[in-house]
Amino acid sequence: MKLMDELVDAYLDNNFEHPYYLDLYTGQVILDIDEAYTGEPGIDWDDEENEERYIDIPKIDSNEAFYVMTKFAQRTESDPEDRLFDALNGHRPFRRFKDVLYELDLWDEWNKFEYKHAEEMIKSWMERLDIDYNELNEKHKANH
Repeated sequence: MKLMDELVDAYLDNNFEHPYYLDLYTGQVILDIDEAYTGEPGIDWDDEENEERYIDIPKIDSNEAFYVMTKFAQRTESDPEDRLFDALNGHRPFRRFKDVLYELDLWDEWNKFEYKHAEEMIKSWMERLDIDYNELNEKHKANH
């Protein structure tokens, strides 16, 4: 899997019990939860070196996710009856939005749209922190 794909997956994983970190030495994306779940040892936060080595990957929050769904609904011509907007305005908007995506056969289009948004957010985050994606990507490739 490409580094950007892993970063996007971490960003879009809205389970806040899944803390993801980017290893600046290896370019690896690490899910830091109990070894029983991942089969990999967690990050040793008692080692001071690790505080500089690993950086917390941001996650999409519900407000931003709702905004992205709204932007998708605005640009979707395959929904002349505005069913996506109706889903967003009702009870359980996230679930209803996804149900309507399936009904309108827009799931693939939505996934591409959401991925593109997440990729832009990840690139912006890396730029703010002055992280060189290309350098990390080379490290990532070398470790796979």
